[in-house]
Amino acid sequence: MKSSDKKLNLVKSSFNIIEKSGWKSFSLQKLSYAEKIPINEIKIFFKSEITILDEFSKMIDIKVEKSFDYEELTNTSVKDNLFELIMLRLEYMQPYRNALKSIKSSFKSDPLVAKSVAKNVMNSLDFYLELTNAFNDTFLDIFKKKSIFLIYSYIFMIWLEDDSDELSKTMSELDKLLTFSEKIALDFKTYTPF
Repeated sequence: MKSSDKKLNLVKSSFNIIEKSGWKSFSLQKLSYAEKIPINEIKIFFKSEITILDEFSKMIDIKVEKSFDYEELTNTSVKDNLFELIMLRLEYMQPYRNALKSIKSSFKSDPLVAKSVAKNVMNSLDFYLELTNAFNDTFLDIFKKKSIFLIYSYIFMIWLEDDSDELSKTMSELDKLLTFSEKIALDFKTYTPF
């Protein structure tokens, strides 16, 4: 088995353990025991439990990249492309939703986890903004970065509890927020002289 495949399997196994026993009780030692792999070998792939969160985010982003229709980029608005990218991300995270709930519940008591998750989300969203040509080298780029992070954070909380068919509640809220954000950005662009 390739090293990259082994790492991917260990990430998935980690999230299965987190789903069953919770993030607070998860450890590399538990992963080692579950997979019957020496802890020293586990540490070749992951320096700490938080490193697994980083690798999970990368795994999801790779799936999103492979699934996104790049040919449609120029024929679709920035807002619609961002909508598709964010929904793809949430859909690929769906099998891990219960584990993510447990991780999210630890944010207040473990700020390092919250910081790691926020950093990973920001990296992903920054890539999405670049991919959709949302940046235009003006002060609005900072506004866009902060706005999309706030939108995603809010939508993530809705998605965690969304049991509607095909995540219709999440999709509806995301569409509303992206439409509103797009309108604000256009208003700024219209009424500023630069």
